[in-house]
Amino acid sequence: MQTMTTATLKKKIKALVDKETNAKKLAKAYELLTKETKTEAVRRRMQEVAEASEKDIRAGRTVTIEEFDERSRALIKSLFAKKRVQKTAASRKAKAVKRTMTRDQGVR
Repeated sequence: MQTMTTATLKKKIKALVDKETNAKKLAKAYELLTKETKTEAVRRRMQEVAEASEKDIRAGRTVTIEEFDERSRALIKSLFAKKRVQKTAASRKAKAVKRTMTRDQGVR
């Protein structure tokens, strides 16, 4: 396919859209052109979080480094505690049973 300028692409797309009568195709084209990209979604979310953070800071909803450290350690400890409790019997390694064999007795 030959590379086209942005202006040429827009002109051709507009001509195709003007000629198109299939509602499903037009709906797909609309969805494609209006759908938020992953990059846009990440950028939007980062902006929302930053604005919420600034609002919290202005309202005095902050924690000291010591409080943050304490909360973080408690959260990590609770997560690891839950992980240990969730292990099922099937996930543990079975212990090998020692078997000995004598000529007269067979396997034991």
